[in-house]
Amino acid sequence: MNHRLDGADAPYWQGLEQGRLLLPRCAHCARWAWPAAHRCGACGHIGVVWEERPLKATLYSWTRTWHRFGMTESLDVPYVSIVAEVADCGVRLMGRMDDPAPADPRIGEALTGRIDATLVGDDRIPAIIWSRTA
Repeated sequence: MNHRLDGADAPYWQGLEQGRLLLPRCAHCARWAWPAAHRCGACGHIGVVWEERPLKATLYSWTRTWHRFGMTESLDVPYVSIVAEVADCGVRLMGRMDDPAPADPRIGEALTGRIDATLVGDDRIPAIIWSRTA
């Protein structure tokens, strides 16, 4: 069974496979929650709703990788991995920048995402690829 099709975060992966960013929110107190869970960490309510969010964010952190790791041979080096804070909800997601330009990314700069996939070994995993917003 595909590990992305079960568990509390399954709607996230299914949304990415459909080209949409879906994030969980408590059905009772409306608090955004990540990582996904079946019970709200704030109010204890069981049940979440999944809401589509725009692929807009700010850069929270980043690192540039200069050498390959096992099963990442499909990525051109260097590449920049980031943590992006999704606009208007505070959820932080990992992703990759598609423009590992010589200029270092700046914490807090605006980002726009697109949904694509990353090849890890023989498995195509849905991924958010972020770009600097002009």
